[in-house]
Amino acid sequence: MAAGPARGAARSRGGDAAMRLDDLLHSTRAVVADRTRAALTLLGIIIGTGSIVLLASLLAGGEEALLRASQQAVEADLIQVHPAEVSVGDRRRTRRDLSRDDARALAASRALGGASALSESVRPAEARAGGKKKRISLVSAVPAAPALYDLELAAGRFLVEADLAARRRVCVVGHEVWAELFGGPPARAAQAEPLHMTADGHVWTVVGVLQDRPILGSTDDTNIWNRKVLVPETTYDALYAPSHRTDRLYVRQDPLVTVRTPLAALRGVIDATLQRRHHGVKNFRIEDEDSHGQERLVLDIIKMLLLSTGVVALIVGGINIMNIMLVTVTERTREIGIRRAVGASPRAILLQFLCEAAAVSLLGGVLGVLSGLALSWLASALLARMVGRWAFQVEPWSLFLGLGLSVTIGVVFGFYPAWRAARLDPIEALRSE
Repeated sequence: MAAGPARGAARSRGGDAAMRLDDLLHSTRAVVADRTRAALTLLGIIIGTGSIVLLASLLAGGEEALLRASQQAVEADLIQVHPAEVSVGDRRRTRRDLSRDDARALAASRALGGASALSESVRPAEARAGGKKKRISLVSAVPAAPALYDLELAAGRFLVEADLAARRRVCVVGHEVWAELFGGPPARAAQAEPLHMTADGHVWTVVGVLQDRPILGSTDDTNIWNRKVLVPETTYDALYAPSHRTDRLYVRQDPLVTVRTPLAALRGVIDATLQRRHHGVKNFRIEDEDSHGQERLVLDIIKMLLLSTGVVALIVGGINIMNIMLVTVTERTREIGIRRAVGASPRAILLQFLCEAAAVSLLGGVLGVLSGLALSWLASALLARMVGRWAFQVEPWSLFLGLGLSVTIGVVFGFYPAWRAARLDPIEALRSE
């Protein structure tokens, strides 16, 4: 006897579930059927979700553009050592200047686990060729420099070990130096007849031209790659720095080392090694990614402030959804009464309107994501024309964040209208006109 009612109850629950799905689709179509109402309902969600995707894309593209336009080595695993003023108490003590011997000592240190160490010296100069002149920076370099600075050649070759061993007066020039002194396509640097330029009274043979590396904005500073001339390290020292004094050291951990030592530990080893070589006088300073923590914090705060504008727009869209859902509940009061009369529970009514609000909000989120992607692509294309080297970036987390927030906003702001619908008295609702 009990099996029949049980089967009937099961059929009732299945029918109720099917009815709720049908009602959800019907009610969702009813909300978006009116184009004006649909536009007003979805506008805030579209703007909020789209702005999150757009801002995340532009921030990622902007960060990459800044790194590409950077005129120095800025990798996170790179430690830089610069000369520094000594303390008052150490000024009378014997000390050594930062030199290429320091770089060789760091590279040979077992405590650094095979880390590579390079040195760099820079000297302002004036280059001349064919009656033309250009303010430049002469930079000491080794064959490993392209990997360190992320440089690419437009034509010719880079410096090789034979150039350093023979102390040849050869150079690789920046793109702007080539254009203003020689003109024509960079491929001329690879021709059979060598080209020459004069800098600081010495004649240099041009063997290569660097790929154009523009900066964001403009500057008269010669310390940018388009205005640099790279010469062999040994030749530079023979002509300008016989003491082998250097302006900067770079230390990078071996990427093939399985167990990587934390940068803080490497800093300690570098500090101890250099202080021992400099007779206990700390006339240098060490920089790495921790030294730029303040700048990273500022960038993170800017990101949070920009992305919060999208969240605010989503909240405004949620308020709009609440208003529209309240109107919808009022318009469908009689329908709610009929559903209650045929056996729908208050919980079923609540879930129906909650799902409806979430579905409408999700629709706005999907449209917002698509709009954000389209605007991101358009903005990236325009910025690439204006500033150059701006790549279109899509941040996957922004897509999931936008969709997740849109559904959450729909549920949160749709709860009160759904609760009101569930609390309606069936008899009073059936009397409604």
